[in-house]
Amino acid sequence: MKRLLISCICLCALTNIEAIVYYNGLSTKIGDNYYQEFWDDEDESDDVRVELLYWNCAPDTLFVPATIEWDGETAYVDRVDHGFFQNNNLKAVVVDTDNRSLSSQDGLLFSKDGTLLGWPRGKGGVFTIGKDMQLDYWLLNNRPLLTAIEVDEGNTRFSSRNGVLFTKDGLQLLVYPAGKEGAYSVPQGVTTIIGSAFKGCSHLTELQLPETVREIGSSAFEGCSQLRHVNISEGVEELSSYLFAHCTHLEALEIPSTVSYLGYNVFWDCNSLKTINIPASVTKMENSALWFDYGMTDIQVDESNPTYKSIDGIVYSKDGAQLLHCPCGRTGTVTIAEGTTTLDHSFFCCGKLEKVVIPASVETIGESTFSDCYGLRSIYTEREEPVPGKVWVFWPSGNNFWLPSSCTIYVPQGCKEKYQRQDDNNWWSRFWIEEYEPSGIAEAGTSRDNSAASRYNLDGRLATGKRGLKIVRRKNGITRKEICF
Repeated sequence: MKRLLISCICLCALTNIEAIVYYNGLSTKIGDNYYQEFWDDEDESDDVRVELLYWNCAPDTLFVPATIEWDGETAYVDRVDHGFFQNNNLKAVVVDTDNRSLSSQDGLLFSKDGTLLGWPRGKGGVFTIGKDMQLDYWLLNNRPLLTAIEVDEGNTRFSSRNGVLFTKDGLQLLVYPAGKEGAYSVPQGVTTIIGSAFKGCSHLTELQLPETVREIGSSAFEGCSQLRHVNISEGVEELSSYLFAHCTHLEALEIPSTVSYLGYNVFWDCNSLKTINIPASVTKMENSALWFDYGMTDIQVDESNPTYKSIDGIVYSKDGAQLLHCPCGRTGTVTIAEGTTTLDHSFFCCGKLEKVVIPASVETIGESTFSDCYGLRSIYTEREEPVPGKVWVFWPSGNNFWLPSSCTIYVPQGCKEKYQRQDDNNWWSRFWIEEYEPSGIAEAGTSRDNSAASRYNLDGRLATGKRGLKIVRRKNGITRKEICF
């Protein structure tokens, strides 16, 4: 039977601790549940084995039968989809005592030999790891009602300090219970914060790391929505991917001078983090390292950094040729520095930005450069010839799938016809295009209400002199032409 089954199904994936598991591509509803047939490379029998599938509607209590009828045969329910344990509704699992592979105890799912397989997200309280209990510790991550983890002193793999799970030698912090409240100080001697160790700890307000910590895994603090302060130890070399994702109340962060790498989406959704300083030691940032930093308005780079630099709070390559990232919280106007040649995802998710000035030096505008710039109202380009590119320079942008609905392109006097040229490589033609005189003055006025953040001459180049007619961006976010005395 198994040989016949192999000929009509596809390999779906996944390797677990025990075996490679293969799935039939079809699912069948029996009673209130869905099931899918599977087998693994260690199963030599002809038994029909099925997995109880998660169906996007987890019950309060999940009942797992021992067997079901499957195409006229008896099928053994030997697996439960882990998707059930990602739903907050599920509070308990109850397994038929006749099930040959699975068991339940106190609402938790175990294998028949006592290995923990699942902790329902809706279940709270304290969990005790027995002397001989086997489990993958990640099963206890991001359990919002889990308040403490205790470990039998005889356990050879794990230890517990104040309800927090560590390796037996105490060097690695494995799981901080997501239901634990208040501030926390990681004990001296800990060298590693395992990936996702604090994930979903929405009651954690402050975190103190000892100087012994050298490694922090990806997503270690993801979803710590009330975390306001954390120190990163000197000696840490990487800020791993998604490290502070959804830490919406994080107010400040000092990146140590030992960090050389920023991973993917490090500051995603850190709405309270307004500014960061990138030290000279950071020599590699992933393309999306700073994406989705919706609250950030200013990024400074140490002047001695060999790879990156900051101009007006925006990150460029060291040679100034590429604008790498404009903070997503920037408002008003951004004037791209003269000498920039390449834009690529540069303004990704800058939804509050209203105006961008592109210098004549820009030669390449890559895909998604202005994606989700749904507040953009005008682009001034100093180029007399349009930079070639596809329409997905703006894809997607808010409610409009292709382009922001009310953005106007302003081009130098006498160049409108070139920008209106209809061809597949000219995305500019899809906008409303107006001409402007680069040296023209729209308005004149005086202002002493706020100090200047940056100054430009009339062709958009950064200016150091204070006297004369200038374009001035003030710290209150207003940008205008001003007579400076």
